Amino acid sequence: MRKQIKTIVSITLFTLLIGLTSCSKDEVNSIQPNEVEGSWKVVYYLENGNKITKTEKPTWPNVNDGEITLKLTEINEEGERFASGHTVSNLYNGEYEFKENKSISFSVISTLINEPEWTKLYQLHKVNRYDIIEGNLILYYDNVSIVLERN
Repeated sequence: MRKQIKTIVSITLFTLLIGLTSCSKDEVNSIQPNEVEGSWKVVYYLENGNKITKTEKPTWPNVNDGEITLKLTEINEEGERFASGHTVSNLYNGEYEFKENKSISFSVISTLINEPEWTKLYQLHKVNRYDIIEGNLILYYDNVSIVLERN
């Protein structure tokens, strides 16, 4: 009987040790920076549940093919990550930073030439959260989701 109790206690302690040293749910569900880094383009927006897409014939097809692009670099030796791209007719660049719980912040500057309607919801300075869903990068702010695909 003592041997059985010792075996049960040993198995219980071993199971407890494995449980305490394994990954937490947050670690399993976290997104690695290399999944976000790279070149992206806006596919559509979701605003208050409504899907907003670029029309089949871009408003300004001769300017960047009417696309909104985003390039996110790897971290450099100084610990900085850079963001750059086009908002159809304007260029922007700056830095971005990952935070806890899929939080992200952007600090970018942009040229200010007139833009088509398609770009009005592309507000990187307001973005506060991100996710990767089915290979798409989703950037969130207020009631807006910006859905991007690899470019």
